[in-house]
Amino acid sequence: MGGALRRALTGGFATTLVVGGLVALRAEPAVAVSTGRPIAVAAADDGTSYVGYAAGDRLLRLSATGEYAGSVPLDQDEPVTGLDVGPDGNVWVDYGASVSELSTDGTVLTHFAVQAGGSCPVDRAHDPARYGGLEVTGDAVYVAGRCVATVGIYRHDGQLLASVDLPGTAYPRDVALAPAVKGLPARMYVSVPDAGKVYAYNTASLRSEPQPARTLVIKRFSGYRKPAPGPLAADEKGQLAVVDVANNAVHFYNGPEDYWYYRTLGHPPDAASDRGYLDRATAFDNADGSFRDGFWVADTGNGRIQHWDHLGTTDWMADAQAPGDPGAPVNAGLPRITGRPYAGRVLSCDPGAWDAALASYDVAWLRGGLPIPGAHDLDHTVTSADVSTELACTVTAHAASGASSAPTSSEAFPIPGAHSPPYVLERPAISGAARSGSVLRCSNGTWTGRHPTSYLRGWLRDGQLLPGTNAPEYLVTDNDRYHDLTCRVAAVNRNGAGKVALSDPVAVDDGSGGTGHVGRPENVARPRIVGKATVGTVLFCDPGRWRNAPVLGYVWRRDGAALGGSEKDQYEVLGDDRGHRLTCLVTGTNPSGSDQASSAAVVPRH
Repeated sequence: MGGALRRALTGGFATTLVVGGLVALRAEPAVAVSTGRPIAVAAADDGTSYVGYAAGDRLLRLSATGEYAGSVPLDQDEPVTGLDVGPDGNVWVDYGASVSELSTDGTVLTHFAVQAGGSCPVDRAHDPARYGGLEVTGDAVYVAGRCVATVGIYRHDGQLLASVDLPGTAYPRDVALAPAVKGLPARMYVSVPDAGKVYAYNTASLRSEPQPARTLVIKRFSGYRKPAPGPLAADEKGQLAVVDVANNAVHFYNGPEDYWYYRTLGHPPDAASDRGYLDRATAFDNADGSFRDGFWVADTGNGRIQHWDHLGTTDWMADAQAPGDPGAPVNAGLPRITGRPYAGRVLSCDPGAWDAALASYDVAWLRGGLPIPGAHDLDHTVTSADVSTELACTVTAHAASGASSAPTSSEAFPIPGAHSPPYVLERPAISGAARSGSVLRCSNGTWTGRHPTSYLRGWLRDGQLLPGTNAPEYLVTDNDRYHDLTCRVAAVNRNGAGKVALSDPVAVDDGSGGTGHVGRPENVARPRIVGKATVGTVLFCDPGRWRNAPVLGYVWRRDGAALGGSEKDQYEVLGDDRGHRLTCLVTGTNPSGSDQASSAAVVPRH
């Protein structure tokens, strides 16, 4: 079983736990290497995609519809830093210190070093989920350094053609090539997450004295974190897609129109696991140099690959567990951490469920995605070093034959600090009869911290968010029959909103078990405006409490007059709002009628 990180997780220091009788088992923190979760993706022209992992060893192969299509063995014991599919269909792998060209069955066609000294460490400063990448064209291989602030340009046989030194010392994440179009020269784009910038170079000057022809500074939208541009994609029309990993956003720019920003996908800025939402997208690709066939996204935090069409609609989502050795046990239920997330408390790692009897398994605990030295038992005592980070436990299962699974990771388990948003301890749950005409209720769940200031909510049908449903109650309608309903909740405190937590789904049956009638909506607690009323900040409208499960609509008003285009539960304060009274008016509607309620006014002074 290969992989530099895998050796740290399973070899040498790990405690091996033997399963007696070969009995099967049961089921803004800093983030570094995401073991067992996808950190690289590349798409072939026929829609086949290849997925890479920090643990190395093998690539996962998915069909054009997201189905499992086997795996590809790797030739190096290193994490996969970047992937690309060449024009001939071969798979190129960036390992940080070297690059390989593989056939689709894993046969090594080319291998060459790209790092002086032949090594590139795997640590927080050289995280393969944050730095390094490559792009392959018909005549060259462009490699963004994971351990150097350069882009190396190589022939397919490994001969160095040119080396582009980037401004500053920060390492790049990705490189993308675009042809000349509409007066815009052919360009090479390089993202540098720690600088918050994307550099555009004219490809005609790359082998002489290359300097950026344009520097794109990724805008920090109100309410967003500091941008961290990572994966890139470009097309034949001059469009450029930039993934802002810190804000779970994909921004699009029109190059021929002076890089005019025109849209964002991913439902930023907060992470979520809903369909089409993101949680640390560390890789992004398009096929055949065009956006017409859509986008492949390595949604690392959610452990999946998503495929979006060219409009951003999710075609499919595929769980992307790292493949193991042939004949290795297959995970059927992820490891899970239980316990209270506070210093001095003991956490336990449930090794999860597997599809076959195990001879043994190895356990490793991670802090911020990197192994904690000596932490290889099922239990881990939370230390001060764990506070304000995310912990995870990984399990590597071994069959009696010696075949080993890839390290399989639990969900991230945040350990809150004094300045952390709330983290969920118990997920929300739905109560009530799931039949047309009935009212369902979504609990808040349990969150860290004593008193969250508010909750953000929503209801989903088959994973799609239903507009206007940000209330704890939901009236089931005939449109919900034969579908699954889920509720989502995010607790908010003075440090921001926590990651969205989803309830288990409930299936709406084909009968009518509700009352058949509910009363008119009735507001029983006024809406209120949450946030500091200063120019440039985002205010949120807490809708208050309502009876009879209405769908909610919003209008923001200045001095009593409705503000056009403000029909959402949030509003960015403008300079024109200074000295005026802002209120949010909430309208609740159900089949029996409607009701309205307004918040108290806030007056921006600055």
